Amino acid sequence: MLVPHQINLNSSKDDIMNSITDDERKKLNELESERGLILDKPCRYTPYHEPSLVLDDFLFLGDMQHAANQILLQQYKIKHILNVCDWGTDKNIQDNFNVTHIPLSDDCQENIKQHFDKTNELLHGFYEKNECCLVHCAAGISRSATIVLAYLMKYHHNTLKDAYAFLHDKRPQISPNKGFLLQLIRYENELIQSREIKPTDTTASIIKEENPIETLDEFQEKHKMDK
Repeated sequence: MLVPHQINLNSSKDDIMNSITDDERKKLNELESERGLILDKPCRYTPYHEPSLVLDDFLFLGDMQHAANQILLQQYKIKHILNVCDWGTDKNIQDNFNVTHIPLSDDCQENIKQHFDKTNELLHGFYEKNECCLVHCAAGISRSATIVLAYLMKYHHNTLKDAYAFLHDKRPQISPNKGFLLQLIRYENELIQSREIKPTDTTASIIKEENPIETLDEFQEKHKMDK
């Protein structure tokens, strides 16, 4: 019998939207506009009775109905389930699959960002073992989509804009709430600071000022020009 692993941090609600800065509000508005443009583009269709394949032979995004369908899970060779609903997984599924449960509400004030490091590490571990995982919430639209976007940003070095366009192509119904989008914006900034995402033209000068440590490439390029 497999025992589900539950992650439950106290005080997960935070003053997310009320702490937004002017720059973050501008970025959020730009992202909302970009999301509107993405919605106007043609996209592939995934039947609602099937989970969406995000990355070949590894990562699926879906809803609670997919997670409760043992035949479907076995058909796609899914071994792991990451449940970010605010309710649990069927006992029969828990007995036959490796289930991790992080109870989250689809609420703008829910602090989902605090879980990104854990979920990214978890998902990448499955990738390295070449084992399939289904990430799901109630509808596969907001909470689970946010978790997958964070993974794409961290391990595929995508900007939030690029990650969103990529995931929308795989699952057109994704629509993280504004609080989750804001937290993804903040996470993107952290990844830019740590140079895990290449800065855009508008942020490059800011990052240069805040992080004076040169990369090896920058050091070599500068001294090549000095010669």
